[in-house]
Amino acid sequence: MYEVGRAGGYVSQQMWRRRATGILYGAAAAVLAVVALGSLVGVVYTGVAPLRALAAVVGVAAAGGSWYAWARSRRTLRQAGQAAIGARSEREVRAVIRRTGSIAVAYGIKLGDRGGDCDAVVFTEGCGAAAVEVKTGHGEVTVDGDTMRVGRRVLPKNPTGQAVHQARRLSRALGRKPVLAIVCVPGMTNRAFATATGVWVCSADDLKTVLDRVPRVFGSTAEAQETMKRLWNKYNS
Repeated sequence: MYEVGRAGGYVSQQMWRRRATGILYGAAAAVLAVVALGSLVGVVYTGVAPLRALAAVVGVAAAGGSWYAWARSRRTLRQAGQAAIGARSEREVRAVIRRTGSIAVAYGIKLGDRGGDCDAVVFTEGCGAAAVEVKTGHGEVTVDGDTMRVGRRVLPKNPTGQAVHQARRLSRALGRKPVLAIVCVPGMTNRAFATATGVWVCSADDLKTVLDRVPRVFGSTAEAQETMKRLWNKYNS
């Protein structure tokens, strides 16, 4: 199988960036807390009224800044943890794709200058094309219009809409050939199903079954692999 890109690469970058930002916010919170404490000491022990007033103002400002920085640190580090989970989900899907006998796969490919990347573009064993969006969660998956739930949790944005968008972009790149849009939730516990918009939603276990449904669009394995090389060089070089 011909592979390009790195599964979970984009969210891994987000994870490291957010971890670094969270650590910086945490350090700022600690410094401001020390300043606030020092100002409190100044208020208590300074006998000059103007200096005491100044210390009080500085202390209040530092305490407020410390609280804000600490809150931002916690939020950013929590987002980093979520990104790490997302990267693991994409790597889990990669492991499944490798067992499907697919001809070629591109991970994190950007099919244009605007918008996000497609988690996986798969040219299947049957010479078909699919755009796969990977989402994280565990439990029964349901779709109601633009809303997707995993258990009781509502996934952010519009996962099926994202899959449709990436499938359309891939179809244009392939000269309007049909492309199947897929949302794969590795921890999904119910059976695979198709939405009203034609998007297939499946677990990692059912991904091969769904990929087997993809209609043939390439005449040969060589054509599919050469097409993938061309796409990657065009959009991600």
